[in-house]
Amino acid sequence: MKVCIAFLFLFIALQGFSQVTPRSSSDTLGAELKPDSIVERLVAMAYENSRLSAIEHNAVSAEYEWRRSKTAILNNITIAGNVNEVSLKQSNANTDPLKQSTQYPRYNVGVVLPLGIFINNGKTTKANYHRYEAMVDQVNVEKQTIRREIQVAYDNYALSKQLLILQDEVLSDAELLRKSQEERFRNEEISLEAYLASNKAFNNERVKRLNIQHDVTVLAAQLEQLIGMRIEDALRQMRAEGARR
Repeated sequence: MKVCIAFLFLFIALQGFSQVTPRSSSDTLGAELKPDSIVERLVAMAYENSRLSAIEHNAVSAEYEWRRSKTAILNNITIAGNVNEVSLKQSNANTDPLKQSTQYPRYNVGVVLPLGIFINNGKTTKANYHRYEAMVDQVNVEKQTIRREIQVAYDNYALSKQLLILQDEVLSDAELLRKSQEERFRNEEISLEAYLASNKAFNNERVKRLNIQHDVTVLAAQLEQLIGMRIEDALRQMRAEGARR
């Protein structure tokens, strides 16, 4: 009789191993969305984050500085003039032409140009232009860096989410086996060592689950720092937009 009961418990345990625990829609990680489209949307969100906009503002500032330096030569040009007061006073119509002053010109205008302006201003303009081009290149490099970080972080995040789902199934099976072994131990069908072994196996699977969950949390934080919002909210927004199309 005890042998039949043991086989019955073993059959129930094996049936439990073959069962797959149903998962909620939040665990499927946007199964209706293609990974490539998700990455592209996340990259677009990251481009709007302050990390990139700060560099873009520096590039715009460098462009204005370059354009300003092209006309800075005008700031160094000085126009000066003076008027001969004696000639003006004697230019009256009633004045005897023979007594008019012969001091000419009555007025004069001059332009002062520093000798080095044509050389140094051109060099300054070129330096500002190359500084502006360097900032534009830095923006492009930053975009490439963000794209790579998004791709790597999302791939690792998606993998960890799938591993977490699989580990939940393994943990569920380990818990079922532990309960079965606990019942058998109460009925004195197995030894204490066998019962403790099932407990140890169950705890090992719990530790694995905690480690995977930790990886998911860390990777999610990395993605959220890049895109500026919660990753679950971003995926939910993508699903809603995809449903409206």
